[in-house]
Order: sequence, then structure tokens, then C-alpha cells
Amino acid sequence: MHAVVDGKSGLRPKKFRAIDIAATVWILLGLLSLIPLTAWLDVSLPLFTLVWLAIPLFALLKTGRAATIGILQISWSQFAKYGTINFVLLMLVMALFEPWSHTYQSLLNMVFSSSHADLTFVWVTRYPGALGLACMFLFSGAVTLFGEELFFRGWLLQILLKRIGPVWAIGLQALLFSIPQAIAALFLEPIQSVLYVSVYSWLAIGVIGGWSAWRTNSIWPGLASATLMNLILTMLLG
Repeated sequence: MHAVVDGKSGLRPKKFRAIDIAATVWILLGLLSLIPLTAWLDVSLPLFTLVWLAIPLFALLKTGRAATIGILQISWSQFAKYGTINFVLLMLVMALFEPWSHTYQSLLNMVFSSSHADLTFVWVTRYPGALGLACMFLFSGAVTLFGEELFFRGWLLQILLKRIGPVWAIGLQALLFSIPQAIAALFLEPIQSVLYVSVYSWLAIGVIGGWSAWRTNSIWPGLASATLMNLILTMLLG
């Protein structure tokens, strides 16, 4: 049986699978939710999140394969194994640095004291208690933190892995991820700024999350770990 090939281009026509369609819908809904939610909650439009979602969406529509942006079905055993390793390492980093530096606590204090809170955390200030925490957890996992993982540990890492070795690919995407994080670091104390960029962003999220994304070819272990860590630290320090 011969494969169907486009006579003009000589290429097989794109065939979207269920996961490709689901990924497209997910990202598109995330993008479409940003403007009405920022208007409703009276917060600034998260321009970075727009970029983090839009570029992988364009790549997905171009290739028709969600795997090229790190959205891949993995087994529950893989998810549990690498998700657990990722989460334990994240919390270990936090346990080593947060008690004496108070870096994440200072970041949370800055966010919560602002009159226009970040779209990730505004749910906690608008809906105190369990409801706000639940909304933050769901929204960040579905849109804001999802966008970061999708862009850096998904789309960008997959591109880099095709061109350079995994060590350099993981380190480079982590470095590029830490650059926009430096904006928030400008408002912290000097030592906290250095730690937030180099340890919290580059090492904890970028390198550790990049490693699990490389091992599984998916963003799921890193996304679950980062979202859960953010929830726990917000509950403890916020």
C-alpha cells in the first residue's frame, strides 16, 4: 500500500492527530482568554505570555505535530518518575536557598502589594482562601506557567536539540529563559536578584525542567512540578 503524496510538493499532506488538535485548541483558548481576563480582573496584559503561546502555536500549525513543541503523550510511569524527580529537585533547591535568602517570599510580597497584580497571582488577592489558590493553580497550569514551559522547554528546546547536544541545549534554553525573569529581579535586593536569576530561574526551572523535558520529550513533568511548587510556596510564603 502506497502512501498518499502531494504531487506538487512531493510531501505527505499534514494529518492532524487527536493530540495535535487538542494542543491547538488548548493554546488558542489560552491566548483568547488573556484579553477578557485582564479586563475583568483589571491587570496588565501579560505580553510575554502572549509571545510564549503564539510562537509555538504558529509552529504547531505549520508542522501539524504537537511533538515538535513538547506536547507528547507519555506513559503514566514516565510522568510519575520524572515528575517526582523534577519536583523533589525543585523543592531541594528551594529548601537550600529560600530559608535564608527569602527571595521567593520577597517576590510574592512585591506582587501582592502591587495595585495591579500579575495575572498568575491576582486570583489569590481577589479570592482569598482556597478558591483563590485553586484558581491560581488551574490558570497558571493551563495558561501562564504552561506558556513558559511550552515556549522554552517545549518549542525552543526541541529546536536546540536538533542542532546541538542535550547539555548545551538544556543550558542555553535555561539561559534564555532566565533573561525575561531578570526584569522581576530588578526590584529585589542585590543578592536576591542574583539568586532569582541564576538559581531559581536558570537552575531550578530551566536546567532541571529542561532535563526532564529532554528525557521525556515532553513538557508535562516540568509543568506539573513548577505549578505545584508555585502553589506550595504561595501557600507557605504568600
